[in-house]
Amino acid sequence: MNIRISKEFEKSVKKLSGKYRESVRNVILEIRAAQSVSNIGNCRKLIGYNSIYRIRLGDYRIFFLFEVIGQTVFLKYLVNRGDAYSKEYQEKLKLTDN
Repeated sequence: MNIRISKEFEKSVKKLSGKYRESVRNVILEIRAAQSVSNIGNCRKLIGYNSIYRIRLGDYRIFFLFEVIGQTVFLKYLVNRGDAYSKEYQEKLKLTDN
C-alpha cells in the first residue's frame, strides 16, 4: 500500500520516546506490506465514518484515512489514548472523512 503522512502526524512522532518511535516505524512497515486494511494488526474501522480507521499502539492511537483509489493510507493523527476520542478529534476526523 501507498502511505502519505500529515505534518501533524510527523510532529507527534518526533515527540515520542524511542520505544514508541520504533513501534510507529514497525506499523508503517506493516502498512506498506499489507495487501488490504484487514491485513493491518490492531486496526479497526471507526463507527460512523466512511473511511477512517484507527490502529491501537499502546497508549496511543493512530487515525488514518484509507483511500480505495490507489490503495493509499493517509496517516493523519497520532494521539494519546485519553485525547483520541475527545470532541476535538472527532470533529477533525469528520472533516477529514468528507
